[in-house]
Amino acid sequence: MQIRKNSGFTLLEALITVAVLSILVALAVPSFKEMMDRNAVTSAANSLLSSVLMARSEAVKREQRVVIARQGSDWKSWQVFTDANNNGTYDSGTDELIAEHASDEGLSFSKIGNLGNFLSFSPRGRASLQADDGLKIAKGSHTRYLCFSTTGRPRVQEGPCS
Repeated sequence: MQIRKNSGFTLLEALITVAVLSILVALAVPSFKEMMDRNAVTSAANSLLSSVLMARSEAVKREQRVVIARQGSDWKSWQVFTDANNNGTYDSGTDELIAEHASDEGLSFSKIGNLGNFLSFSPRGRASLQADDGLKIAKGSHTRYLCFSTTGRPRVQEGPCS
């Protein structure tokens, strides 16, 4: 008669494996959250940049004033629309909504310079802003800046607008 050897894990081996995995997960979660925050800030900055570039190109293409305006009390959500009566707000009767966007909840948007509730582009693509106007987008320790040149050309950068 042959003696059969038991195969598999003992209870002690399983507990050690679970303990090691728990330690690894505890170490990985904070860096994963940092990565998620950084990606959320970068994504919001790039979405806003894309909307600004779209507003500028639509103004030139349509040969009329196009506005990108915040919705609510800050720039967490915004609309791009034609502005027939030049008031900087979307009027469904006279304006055409081109796009709208809402960003993640945990982000904070701070305006830089004299940037107000909206940014408009003339039919020639010129922006209604001053040099060094922009937005600071932040979450936790991560920030991105949407900055504008004097001609209205936008860019996203890690450091403050200058």
